[in-house]
Order: sequence, then structure tokens, then C-alpha cells
Amino acid sequence: MTEMPDLEVINVNKTFGGVRALQDVTITISSAEITALIGPNGAGKTTLFNVISGFGTPYTGKVVFDGQDLTGLPAYKVARAGLVRTFQTPVGFSSMTVVENVALALAGTELDHPWSPFLNWRKDRRKRQVANEAAWAQLAQADAAHLGDRAMSDLSPGDAKLVEILRQLALAPRMLLLDEPAAAMTVNQIDTLSGIIRGIAGRGIGVLVIDHNLSFVLELAARVHVLEHGAVIASGTPEQVGNDPNVKRIYLGGEEESDVA
Repeated sequence: MTEMPDLEVINVNKTFGGVRALQDVTITISSAEITALIGPNGAGKTTLFNVISGFGTPYTGKVVFDGQDLTGLPAYKVARAGLVRTFQTPVGFSSMTVVENVALALAGTELDHPWSPFLNWRKDRRKRQVANEAAWAQLAQADAAHLGDRAMSDLSPGDAKLVEILRQLALAPRMLLLDEPAAAMTVNQIDTLSGIIRGIAGRGIGVLVIDHNLSFVLELAARVHVLEHGAVIASGTPEQVGNDPNVKRIYLGGEEESDVA
């Protein structure tokens, strides 16, 4: 009997006003592995992320994580199951410091109601102290301690992306979905990000990543899935996908199709 993959997307379809954004998408994502999802703009990558993470409901099909059917569950229940995602635009409390944002996420892992971290944050001083200490440790591990006392609103776009990932890691995910994590990052920040993502996978946490920076994702990924017009057109190792004629058509077939991921 084969081991069940951590994440299965099975025959998922999604429509918007009659437009098929996802067409019979079936992919598997294994644990402790970095997987890339690439394709042209409008191919359905973020729509698929939304369906997987509970921010969208498929018209048909299923999302199964570690044997549990998560199809149609709200996002906070999907996150509780261990499947956590970031967004293209980082979220958080802009007036709070970086360390407060990370600590708030850490404190929330021990509370039941989805709004409890915010409602109880000022009531439990001991929990807040422990969470703050853990947040500083997490920032230090990511070489980001220098950002700890800065307000989220004062961060550069690249630093805000990094903090968004650290906030989601604070939720102790079993699989992490990264939506355009390298966008707006400098070369040095991307190098730091690559190390963090490899470290995440090394801890046994599966990673599924979308990014326009193909060299970044293809150097990281052990496996790649390619979407076009909402359908999977290729899957395999980066080398296999790079040699696929359909993928070559997308990325090398014409100027209008070359600026994609």
C-alpha cells in the first residue's frame, strides 16, 4: 500500500461568470518537498491556491489533505488542519511592530476561536511574554531581528513579504503555500528567502510556491506543475518540464507569452 500524499487536488473545476478558471485540475503535493506551480498570467494559479486554502470553493472536485477532505471548509479550518498560505499582498496589523505581529500569530496557535488571538491578546500577560520571546527567536533564526521593532507599515515590500512568511510559520503549518513570495524582493532578500524555504522543507513541511521569478522557483523545486488556461499541461522535475514542448511554447513561443510564470 502506497503512502498517501499530503495534498491531493482531484478533478477541481472553478468557474467565474461562465469562464472556466480551473479545468479538471489534478495534482499531488508530497510532504517535505518543494513544489512549484507556474504558468502564464491568468492561468489560474492564485485561483487554485484560493480553492486549496479555503478562500474559494470549487464548482466540482475535491481537496484532500493528509486523508481529510477539506473541500469547501472556511480558511481558518483549513489552517487548523495544517495547510497555511501567504498572499501576494502581505497581511497583518500595520500599526503593530513586526515582533508583535509574529507573536500574535504564535499566541493564536494555542487558542480555539479564530478571533481569540486578537480579543485575548492584552488579557494574558504571561502568554504574551512567551509569544514575544518566541517571536524574537524566530526573527533571529531568519536573520530578521533588525526588523522586530519596526512597524509593519514602515517595511519595504520585500521585508513585508519575509515577515508574512514568518507570521504563517508561527501557525506551525504542516504544509505552506507561498503566493509570489519573491515579488518586490532584492537579490539579497531572495537569497535569504531561498534559504528559509529550504529550511522549511528540511523540517518536514511541504511547500507549494508560485512566483514569476522562474530561476528562483526552478532552483528550489523538486517537482513542477504547469497551468495554462486553468488546466495542467505538464508535471515533472524542473528538467522534464523545461523540455516539455507545451511549456516551451508558452515561454519561448512569442513575445506576448514570454513574461509569465
